[in-house]
Amino acid sequence: YYGDGGDEPLTETSPLGAGFLTELVRDWYFVQVAPLDDRAKTFPLPDDLMGELIRYVAAHEVGHSLGLPHNMKASSSYPVEKLRDAEFTRANGHTPSIMDYARFNYVSQPGDGASLIPSVGPYDKFAIQWGYMPISDATTPDDPTLNALAVKQSDDPVLRFGWGSYIDPSAQTEDLGADPVAATRYGLMNIERVAAMLIPATTTNPGDDYDELRNLYNDLIGQRNRELGHVIGLVGGVVQTNYHVGQEGIVYAPVSREKQKEAMTFLAENAFTTPTSLIDPNLLGLIEPSGNVGRVASAQSSLLNQLLDDGRAQRLVDHAAMADDREPRIDPYPLGEMLADLRDAVWGELNGEAVVIDPYRRQLQRAHVENLGGKVNGGGRSDLPAFARGELRRIDQAAETALGRAQDDATRLHLEDIRERIEAVLEPSGRR
Repeated sequence: YYGDGGDEPLTETSPLGAGFLTELVRDWYFVQVAPLDDRAKTFPLPDDLMGELIRYVAAHEVGHSLGLPHNMKASSSYPVEKLRDAEFTRANGHTPSIMDYARFNYVSQPGDGASLIPSVGPYDKFAIQWGYMPISDATTPDDPTLNALAVKQSDDPVLRFGWGSYIDPSAQTEDLGADPVAATRYGLMNIERVAAMLIPATTTNPGDDYDELRNLYNDLIGQRNRELGHVIGLVGGVVQTNYHVGQEGIVYAPVSREKQKEAMTFLAENAFTTPTSLIDPNLLGLIEPSGNVGRVASAQSSLLNQLLDDGRAQRLVDHAAMADDREPRIDPYPLGEMLADLRDAVWGELNGEAVVIDPYRRQLQRAHVENLGGKVNGGGRSDLPAFARGELRRIDQAAETALGRAQDDATRLHLEDIRERIEAVLEPSGRR
């Protein structure tokens, strides 16, 4: 199947048909790289561009017909800065495999001139060679020729393979480049540019409704969350490299503490702040009577849920537990430290002399308390319920201290409500 980046795949037998696929790839292209291609700035997109997009999809599907599965690790093998290099991307594409879900080159910036659409790459040629190369002198199925070819993957990351993974940040779907933080930083720059293009691109025909604008706006919010999710993948992440006996290297290598901390800092600055550039009253007034606060809250709640995933928490605990015994030794990023960093990101207003919390932040903070409350009551044998309980106590104490500095009724009532919600979780009998 050729997935749409969401929970449900678009299959080749989908009753929605080719028209739906054409709209899908068109919308992907617009929300990812419209600022980089003059042809994509106004709908409908011209035939020559749509032809290139359909050719890309067809090439991907031909790869499946030749037996190639999705290779989600391919796109992580190129340095991010190389994706902005026109000469490099013309020669190598922005991913080594057209079988990755690398989509379009949202890392590239205006003026770079880099290639934007995936093409058949070095991994694809390598895989076809392995699968179809004649070995005329082979006498048994165990002929060493294929193994010798496969071993090349040890030294050349471009040739490596990996299924899509929620654990391995180098095998995520829809991502680009070897560094999710750097790639997403560039991607968010383009998202802000696309946001300014939405109305001009979709309002060229008098008499049309605003359905196209609404759909693309929602797609843009989804693209932003998807890219931020790639950064979350670094936290508690484990890079898998399929070494076999006789090859040197660790199969499962935890992401470095330094990279995980960098990811959390980036998330604090981008995922858990209000995306003001995407909250345009002039745009929202064309597509809905209300709902902007809820839309932002839903996007941020989704990111919180990913970050506070039980499996991610357990990996952080596991890595800390065996840090001293691993060779080479790893410097862990403990679960408690990650939760404290998240608390600082979500509740920073409480440290100010004058406490004012806007509606978007109030929604985020309620989502954080709700998520932690679910962990407390989730049971199980992991450390997460105990840590979640500790976080709720710290938030309660901070809210109590901040109440006297609240500058408006909405903030004061919010903090009182937060304390009541925490009490309901920690002291369901009503006793503090």
